[in-house]
Amino acid sequence: MKYFLVSVILFFPLLSAVQGAFAEPSILFEDKTFDFGDVSQGDLLEHAFVFSNDGADILVIEKVTAS
Repeated sequence: MKYFLVSVILFFPLLSAVQGAFAEPSILFEDKTFDFGDVSQGDLLEHAFVFSNDGADILVIEKVTAS
């Protein structure tokens, strides 16, 4: 019984370390595209893409570009 308790006590920190090693961020967008429709030249357009981090680690956004 004593060996079982020692094994359990040692197992949980190991499990936590393994889970931390595989933790990754995962970006989840509500919409990946948006169509502005017909636009006249010179019109100012704006749209917000809503996203969230669905992963287990911190999501870092380093560079954003428009296409």
